[in-house]
Amino acid sequence: MSPRGVAPSTFIKHASEVASFYGFRAIREIEREQAALQTTRPPSARGGSKFYSFSSAAVVCAMRAAGRPQEPVLGFYATPSPLHAPSHLAPREVGEFGLQVVGTAESVGEIVLLKTLTAIATEWGAPLARVRVNALGDRDSQQRFSRELSGHIRKHVSHLSDEERATVSQNPLHIYRIQTEVVRGILAEGPRPMHFLSEKSRVHFRSVLEHLEHLELPYELDDLLGGDERGPHIAFALDFADSDATMLAAVGGRFDEYLKRETHRKDSVGVGASIYFRKKGANKTTFGTVPPPPKPKIYFAQLGLKAKLKGLAVVDMLRTAGVPVLQSFDANRLSLQLAQAAQLGVPYLLIMGQREALDGTIIVRSTKNSSQNIISVQEVPKFLRTLR
Repeated sequence: MSPRGVAPSTFIKHASEVASFYGFRAIREIEREQAALQTTRPPSARGGSKFYSFSSAAVVCAMRAAGRPQEPVLGFYATPSPLHAPSHLAPREVGEFGLQVVGTAESVGEIVLLKTLTAIATEWGAPLARVRVNALGDRDSQQRFSRELSGHIRKHVSHLSDEERATVSQNPLHIYRIQTEVVRGILAEGPRPMHFLSEKSRVHFRSVLEHLEHLELPYELDDLLGGDERGPHIAFALDFADSDATMLAAVGGRFDEYLKRETHRKDSVGVGASIYFRKKGANKTTFGTVPPPPKPKIYFAQLGLKAKLKGLAVVDMLRTAGVPVLQSFDANRLSLQLAQAAQLGVPYLLIMGQREALDGTIIVRSTKNSSQNIISVQEVPKFLRTLR
């Protein structure tokens, strides 16, 4: 458990550093990069605010992803004014560290994000007990479930208070925000969202669960996890083994329909998550300063879904060894990744494609003389010791 009295700036620095290692970049940097590519200066996604929100960060990532097909954008931000904090937290008392993976409909988006969240929590001193997950499905799935849920609520409406009735009258799914024993009992006897999933949503959710098992992340299904006004297709929450003095909650999900509405782009898809932490003692400067990542020694290129998932184990080895790494989410274009590595002057390339992922191997290439070797993933720690 993290000690009491730890400054919020220390947590933000820690979370930023871990997120950078897993391929996330500061949203502010992504927005500047996007602005430099346009002949006319685009309006800031933040409007008049100095800080990003879940929505404005997603807009920045979606704008950048639109110009890079098949290469999702991974971003992070910190804000003292969270807009979607869980109902049991007082928004005035918490800050938000947010993560976005925008531009992929594949389940690898959820897995990379969950892996990063777990690393942030574990290294902070809040080991993971489990990930609770629920599938509400796409828009059609949610509409079918909502109709069934509405009928169930009507049968038990006499047990609700006036305030609770007002809440569910706006949207039946908002009943999941109410944490009273009476309401939990009503929901326990009601319909389950997983029973109303379309075939596409069912396949996607099954893929997420399979990858969680592959990464050995403990999880359990929680069909009472819901109530987010953004209408996530998949919702998840992290439970920690012990209560933490700084990290108070970590929640997120896949927000395809929400992103399409916010960005006004039909091709916007992605996942996002937020860590809510105690912000007492922080000022606004705390949230605006992101430490620059260390200069990378390795560029890790991963081609394809299998390689990205297998590559997470390699990233763990790099992190354990303290070797700074730069990586790309690009699924198809090795040439662009090699060009970026050369431009940055990174001395070594690690390359994992579909074949290497199946064989459990990785290509090590020197950018100085283009010599390369193929080693097993188990030999990576030995190679890393030569870099110290």
